[in-house]
Amino acid sequence: MQKQTGAARPWYKERWFWLLMSGPLLVVIAGFVTFGIIVRGADDMVNDDYYKQGKDINLELKRDLAAQSLGIHAQVMFSDDMRSVRVVDTSAKPLTGTPELLLLHPTRQQGDQHIALQRVGDKLYQGIVKPDQVSHWYVRLQDKQGSWRVQSEWLPAEGAMVTLGKAATEQTP
Repeated sequence: MQKQTGAARPWYKERWFWLLMSGPLLVVIAGFVTFGIIVRGADDMVNDDYYKQGKDINLELKRDLAAQSLGIHAQVMFSDDMRSVRVVDTSAKPLTGTPELLLLHPTRQQGDQHIALQRVGDKLYQGIVKPDQVSHWYVRLQDKQGSWRVQSEWLPAEGAMVTLGKAATEQTP
């Protein structure tokens, strides 16, 4: 018996070549996809200068203590459509100057919002919020000089109001 020899097929038409090369090819593609995810989702929370950050934390605590000694507390109320906010100063003494409101995202720094407040009445301020579908915020009210601050955690699913300052700490068990 004689074997029939035909013309050799090109390598790219061989089924075994593609079967054996599919695994390494998929690994290379997955590597590029992983690299793209890493580049787009960089972590903002990593800091190289821990000593300086520790000193800054002590300054932040002094601001909290300053607000407590001044008796500053407030209620922050968000509209139903999450486009506006009202801040009611519930302190014994009215605030001097116009405070600023910050909505801080727990993990994404680019999600933070600095809201300029305008005085609309005695101990009443109002501002515009950029709507965001975030389920967890840190709300901070502070003076523009950075001498005091009051803050609290806010979960929008639990209500459109958050209390900042002394009254907030008295309500927690």
